[in-house]
Amino acid sequence: MATTKLTIEESDVRQMAYKAANEGFGRGITIFADQKETGLRLQMEGRTASWVVRFRDSSVTIGYVWPENDRRLTALSKVRELARAVRSMLGDGKDVAQVKAFLAVYYGNSKGKGDIRKAAAEIIERDETARKAAEEEASRPTTWTLRQCVDETIRAKTDTATREKDRIGANTVKDYRLTFNRPAFTKIMDIPVVSITRGDIEEVRDEVRRTVGKTPAGAMKVVTYFRAVMTWCAQNNSKNSGLVGDAWWNMVIAPYEIPPSERRPEIEAIVSTLILAEQYLDKPLPGRAQRIAGVGYATLAGLWWLVLTCQRANAGMSLLGHDVVDDKVEGWKLAAWSKNVMKAGRAHVLPIPLEAWEMVDHFRKKGKHGTITQEWAFPSERKKGEVPVSASGVYRVLYRLAGRDELLQDVERERTKAIPRRTDRKDLLAEAGIDWWSLQDLRRAITKTLDEAGIPGGASVILAHEVKEKEALAVTATERQRADFLRQRQAKVTQLAYGGAQHLALKREAIKVWCDAVLCEYARQQKLGSSEADAA
Repeated sequence: MATTKLTIEESDVRQMAYKAANEGFGRGITIFADQKETGLRLQMEGRTASWVVRFRDSSVTIGYVWPENDRRLTALSKVRELARAVRSMLGDGKDVAQVKAFLAVYYGNSKGKGDIRKAAAEIIERDETARKAAEEEASRPTTWTLRQCVDETIRAKTDTATREKDRIGANTVKDYRLTFNRPAFTKIMDIPVVSITRGDIEEVRDEVRRTVGKTPAGAMKVVTYFRAVMTWCAQNNSKNSGLVGDAWWNMVIAPYEIPPSERRPEIEAIVSTLILAEQYLDKPLPGRAQRIAGVGYATLAGLWWLVLTCQRANAGMSLLGHDVVDDKVEGWKLAAWSKNVMKAGRAHVLPIPLEAWEMVDHFRKKGKHGTITQEWAFPSERKKGEVPVSASGVYRVLYRLAGRDELLQDVERERTKAIPRRTDRKDLLAEAGIDWWSLQDLRRAITKTLDEAGIPGGASVILAHEVKEKEALAVTATERQRADFLRQRQAKVTQLAYGGAQHLALKREAIKVWCDAVLCEYARQQKLGSSEADAA
């Protein structure tokens, strides 16, 4: 390959055209490298003489001196102008395919053939949409979205291989999901987490504060869980999440305060509520469009259970059926919870007076799936008992009695023509002279009762969870294994209860004071109600 550096002249072009047409150049390649236009070459081989532009490792044929085809280019001024344009495109990062597309337009424009500006304009117009899409795609972060970060955080924090202090339980997972599924999060859940700004999350926080609940608790959870997710991903998955550098999310705060509740219902009001709920086991509540029982047996059993044990609602309803066993002390039961359902992350054992359990069991067994052979101690009447009665389901008993729940819409009646027109809701609690109270208020009520009984530490051991136990309390896979498991369960729970300093004696003394007070008041009000009915 022979290369000659020279300033190509018009005479050279005519001479090479004549030679290509009449004699040819043989089998070798002869190259004239133009010293006036960098990168421009006249390349001769066989019976072809072509113009080639070189830029770094790229070579593009821009036209021909010979043969006489639709890309013949012999005017040196045009050749050099076109060579400069092509070299400029390659220098701007255009690839050979893009340059060839430009040349196709340059030669194919019959009206403006050989006009570089028109060819460039047409190429730009043709590829504008594709260019913008490519730029947007190139600039879009490829790191995890917020949804992916939330899912990964939950996956990691529920992995048994994760450090125990970093793990979260089922109730916290539920809280995570509830928080990030709120409508306020919708517009930022599926964008790269690195694109989220402090203003974005403050907007979510403020919207939740305006639209969710009467207290700022929901907005406070937005900040708490968002910061937890961002911190976890930044510390453990910085490559995938893209979270590096300044941890700006720690600057997002929830400038609110939830005033401590002073509600502390008296036992008389608590029992009156239970009796009132019992009246609607076989009839609808006032003002309901559907003519079904206002209260279910399973949920009433759950309400009784939470009243008598004062456990947190989520944990209380998560009790497994095989974790209620006979105590070795006559007249007592033992109930055990594994650490994964307890807020403090520690297993908890509570002695239960037999008469208290029998009261709960009376309603529990009347539910559709209420037997101890079920997976759950309080199986829901829905989904064939495959899930427990939910904390919100128990709470809704109180809401319904107070007339605070939502009713069916009139459109349902118009659709079916079978549902009677509803009447106004009634606050049955208020009509009975009962002030509103919540499940959380029970914990203050038992504290007051036990303090007055001279057992100030009793509430602490009932409500706190200081029993440590690392083995999960769960059923095994097969029916035979399950049967063996159940036979061994009583020994297991008893060992857990008596195997350390769990203050069982204090727990037993305290829970008996509370349960006796509740059950005695129930008997008193039932007797009073019977007397009034007889008198009427």
